[in-house]
Formats: sequence, structure tokens, C-alpha cells
Amino acid sequence: MSIRKEDLHTLIDLVNERDTKLVYDLIRVVIEKDHEVDITFEADNSPLTDREKEVLKQANIDIENDDLVDWDDVRA
Repeated sequence: MSIRKEDLHTLIDLVNERDTKLVYDLIRVVIEKDHEVDITFEADNSPLTDREKEVLKQANIDIENDDLVDWDDVRA
């Protein structure tokens, strides 16, 4: 499936401010991988917040119930 860069821009615009660092790091890893640059990760071993635990629990429930969103549906 071909994804246009405009679609990536749309997704990035939807990213919550508190998650911008994570998204930045993920994109950077992909770019560096393609350019064969050494990739360094910093482990985040801090405990999950109650909200993060809730999000993960709901995500697992959604996966178990096959309640997922298809990328093509998002683009429509």
C-alpha cells in the first residue's frame, strides 16, 4: 500500500503535544535506519501513569475484540 507524505503530515498534526517527542523519536529511527546511522535508544523505565495503564488496557481489549481501524478507512 502506498502512503502519501500528505497523509503522514495529517497524522502528525493529530498528535497530542505530550506525545510529540515519542513521534519525533520514532520517525528519526526510521530515517536513520535508511541512512545506516547508529541508532541509540534511551530506555524509559518510569512507571506508567494511571491514564497510560487505562489506555493500554483498552488497547488490549480492542485488539482482542478485533475492534481496529483500517488505514484506508481513516483516509476516506
